[in-house]
Amino acid sequence: MVLFLLALGSAVAGFVAIRYSVTSSGVSYEIGKWLLQLTTVFTGAGFITAVFRQVEITRAKRDAWMTTLQDLVVGQDALEGACMRLISNSNAETYADMIEKCRELRAMLRRIIALPEAYDRSGDMRRHVQRMRQYLKPLIHEYERHYMHIQRQGRLDEKALEARLDELVKINQPVLTEDLLKWTSVGELLRDARQFPSLAACLQDFDEGEIQFMEDSELDSAYESVKRILQKNAGVESRTPSPSVTK
Repeated sequence: MVLFLLALGSAVAGFVAIRYSVTSSGVSYEIGKWLLQLTTVFTGAGFITAVFRQVEITRAKRDAWMTTLQDLVVGQDALEGACMRLISNSNAETYADMIEKCRELRAMLRRIIALPEAYDRSGDMRRHVQRMRQYLKPLIHEYERHYMHIQRQGRLDEKALEARLDELVKINQPVLTEDLLKWTSVGELLRDARQFPSLAACLQDFDEGEIQFMEDSELDSAYESVKRILQKNAGVESRTPSPSVTK
């Protein structure tokens, strides 16, 4: 902007100097020519600066979108890992860890909704982000309703397990018995779909073999839609996805 103002000022001064020059070879005329040449220099420099500035702004925006994209992928991967741990060993600790990953993912999705770009004309990003948040919300509410029961029953399970292991040590039993390989009381409770319908639906959507949510599930469908929009804004929609931005 400064360079364009300087160009405008030198152009005006140059035209004035040439207009009021007595001869075409006088000092005023030469000064006017020099000012017009300076105008060209200022204009060119201003144009180049503006182009580079626009490139920097575009790059900064794409970097910001790429960071958001990576945060989304990391959050989804963390939730899927927590689901796999819960399936492998259902207890109070793995259940609490899964819900914590749900909270972190919802918080990150809220940051995406807060972006001005989320209020685009089509509203696709906001709609799909809301789908993800609505899927996770019942899981968190369900955990909070059963928090006291799960935590205290989990403590009892730990005490019972420690006592049973101490018995095996006393009788010099080096191998776990069949009863210690069964689900704990919390594990059995979490498998009750009547008390934990949201958790049951979530785990039903989870593919243990692929360690990710099924493609036709509501969460994965919304996640992939948000990811595609972020990839487009980050300028990577036509590139081969790198390991850092894939599931």
